[in-house]
Amino acid sequence: MTTKKDFIVVQSTDLLPDADTTLEHGIVFARETNGQLISLHLHQGDPDGPLPDLKKTLEKWSTDGEDLNHKTVVHDTGDSPKKGLLKSIKEFDADLLIVGTRQQNENKKTKTSRNSVSEVAALDADVPTLVLHLGQPGLVNAKGELQLRRVLVPVGDGEEARDAIQGITKLLDRVGVDDVDLFLLRVGDDEILEYLTLPERDGWRWHRETRQGFVSNVIGEVCKEKDIDLVAMSTRGQDGVVDVFSGTHTQKVIRRVACPVLAIPMK
Repeated sequence: MTTKKDFIVVQSTDLLPDADTTLEHGIVFARETNGQLISLHLHQGDPDGPLPDLKKTLEKWSTDGEDLNHKTVVHDTGDSPKKGLLKSIKEFDADLLIVGTRQQNENKKTKTSRNSVSEVAALDADVPTLVLHLGQPGLVNAKGELQLRRVLVPVGDGEEARDAIQGITKLLDRVGVDDVDLFLLRVGDDEILEYLTLPERDGWRWHRETRQGFVSNVIGEVCKEKDIDLVAMSTRGQDGVVDVFSGTHTQKVIRRVACPVLAIPMK
């Protein structure tokens, strides 16, 4: 008889004060999935600061967290934080990676190494990666409850649409979201939207919409108009020279929107 694998949430932190947001989301997703939370601190040389206080966070929510399966791991990555993070994800057999970024404006020319690590994780990890904008409201309220009612799913080609829909469906099912509006957004023609097969759940409402313009700009506009909680989009990673220098659609969306972005790797 095969034992069912725990849902493993890896929360990566750089130990700066506002990085507690990633810990809060890690706790909530591990709790809602009855899974394990691994708080991962990757550093070069001496750690930057004290480890996040799990107990303090739980007390803020008036809960003791006795049932929370949690461990903290500290890794010195040497000269390559990016490789260290991707290697750790594989070692832990993660189901969901949570990272934070302070980069919110795609027009900024400079990025810190922490921002680039987050973006590389979102693009190159082989598991869904939740990118949080540190300092912005996320998916967890002041009571430690998951707030996930309005999801935007940008639709590219057929394969991208399939993987994005499967990825967000799997996560919503796992955390038990039973009241949500999912907006499928196609920038360009609407032919793909007409042929998509959508999973049916009680309390799930699917909407289809087509617009014209630059992809990241349109996604940003729709997020504001519809007060989107989460953008869920598939990614192929960095495919070539153009992606490295100008950024992928996923990178541009991460820098454009204030809400969290779930990057779903294509199969």
